[in-house]
Amino acid sequence: MSATQQAQQTQQVQQSLPLLAITMGDPAGIGPEVIAKAFVESTPQQYCRPLVIGDAGVLREAVAVCRLPLQVRPVRELHEAAFAPGGVDVLDLENVDPAVWQWGRLSAACGRASMEYIERAIALVDAKLADGIVTAPINKEATTLAGYKDLGHMELFGRIYGATNQATMLVSGRLRCVHVSTHYSLRQALDRITRERVLARIKTTHDDFRRWGMAHPRIAVSALNPHGGEGGLLGHEEQEILAPAVADARALGIDAHGPFPADSVYVRAIHGEFDAVIAMFHDQGHIPVKVHGFEQSVSVALGLPIVRTSVDHGTAFDIAGTGRADARSMAEAMKVAAQICAGTWLTT
Repeated sequence: MSATQQAQQTQQVQQSLPLLAITMGDPAGIGPEVIAKAFVESTPQQYCRPLVIGDAGVLREAVAVCRLPLQVRPVRELHEAAFAPGGVDVLDLENVDPAVWQWGRLSAACGRASMEYIERAIALVDAKLADGIVTAPINKEATTLAGYKDLGHMELFGRIYGATNQATMLVSGRLRCVHVSTHYSLRQALDRITRERVLARIKTTHDDFRRWGMAHPRIAVSALNPHGGEGGLLGHEEQEILAPAVADARALGIDAHGPFPADSVYVRAIHGEFDAVIAMFHDQGHIPVKVHGFEQSVSVALGLPIVRTSVDHGTAFDIAGTGRADARSMAEAMKVAAQICAGTWLTT
């Protein structure tokens, strides 16, 4: 095979890889650093065509802070991106004023910039120019200062796509956890645990897993009360809400099980007995996932018409600009998104 033929073959293989729009997150947070580190530590060009949506000047600062051998390549159009190892292609929005920007500083300007990255990524996916989105962390206080009413990524995506059954799934290795309730106080979260909402979470998980290539997802439902309620001695939610929701799901042909005591069901999932667990509230799902593998844990959006993954951490203003941020969650988020787009995530 000639050198020209080899180059053509390499280009064909590369063009077959999913194109991921990677949003930089809040420019003052650790998003730019974890992106830069992930490009060096995991070389995402092996499994996708990664395009960062952000500000090239800020990303260069992150590369310098982390002392990385990485070339920042600003582009204006997709066809300019090289997707070559050793560099990072940035669709440069140039929306950060270097005169006022600084690491770890809360500002409306950075909040606005972070949302503009997401909006551009959505436009690329909607135009069929990108296959999926990977998001670095935004700061809810900064986006609120910028005038946005959406509390976070999921609220923004839900509003744009009119999604009514969207859900957050945390993933660490074989443990996949979907939440009935996320950002609510514990008292409010308990009121949100209804038969209808639990069934909706089971169904959304089942439907998306099927869409992503798993023919028969096995879904477990976590109990709410200690020991699964002990037959009503420690609470009636299992009998009155959760068990009926599982029965409703099974009547729809879904392989749902439970409710099972929360102190054991996650271990059973880790060992491969279930493909996903439905958690009742934020910490019930977040704690086992993060204890199982905090550094590699990622967030996967369910109930949206697009593929979207995210790091499982915040902007960490306290360490931004120090080069200490851990990039493993970002690297894993890119890998999972690429596998979902390629239809291989749930089949390997």
